Amino acid sequence: MTDPTPNHPPVVTETPAPKMLDQGSSVSKRQKFRRWVLRIALGLAIASPLLFILAALGTKIGLWSWQFGLGMLTFKIAPLLMIITLVVGVFALLLALLIKPRKGIVIAVIAIIIPVAAFVNIRATQAKVASLPFIHDVTTDTQDPPTFGTVIMAERAALPGVNTVDYAGKRATTKTKDADGKPVMKLVSALQTQAYPQIRTLVLNESPDVAFGRAEQVARDMGWAIKETDAATGRIDATDTTFWYGFKDDVSIRLRPAQGDGTRVDVRSISRVGGSDIGANAARIEAFLEQLAE
Repeated sequence: MTDPTPNHPPVVTETPAPKMLDQGSSVSKRQKFRRWVLRIALGLAIASPLLFILAALGTKIGLWSWQFGLGMLTFKIAPLLMIITLVVGVFALLLALLIKPRKGIVIAVIAIIIPVAAFVNIRATQAKVASLPFIHDVTTDTQDPPTFGTVIMAERAALPGVNTVDYAGKRATTKTKDADGKPVMKLVSALQTQAYPQIRTLVLNESPDVAFGRAEQVARDMGWAIKETDAATGRIDATDTTFWYGFKDDVSIRLRPAQGDGTRVDVRSISRVGGSDIGANAARIEAFLEQLAE
């Protein structure tokens, strides 16, 4: 006798494995994309400050002109690179937060902080430039400023586009516009007096001979390169070189007898190139006189 129960094969339910594989592949692609964006953000975050350093040191060692290093690399290309870094950094942060597991948040934040800090510094510098006169020649005696000897004058003469040391009648542009929309020119002496009233002749209660030796030592202590000294006329010529970009500013120190046994000390500091010194020459003179007066 045969079994009336039909012999049906068992029903096997298969899981949609291909769909799960597709989902896993999609997640993997998103993670890889995030990883590449984070790498780009990190690279830009490293390259941005390196460009500033390259622009400055390249100018200092003579790889290119200061106009290219400061004007092109620092003020044009570097800010553009910072903007790109900021945009990529924000995008990387969004990917780090939205794609699970959350990774790379620190890298993305660093890529954001670096350009933001740079822009804050640039904005502060711009504000400082706007608040100061557009001058690069500062002296304690605007009526009879100290002059330079042959050594510094020869070095300046060999430099293309060097700023003139002629002081009488020297003018600089101001923020004021005339009827034609052109900047009004004013005497450098007037602009300096208005901006730096504290820059004035120092009178010491010691003989010129004693003051001369101390003045030279203070200049050396401040890291200036002494170029020429003339004890007979009471003149000390020196050059101060900035660490970044290697800009050279020339300094002339003049010591003359004052009433009694005192000494009148006048100082002049002038940049070799550039329009605005952003207050560097005035700060240099003030620091020197403060140390000498101690």
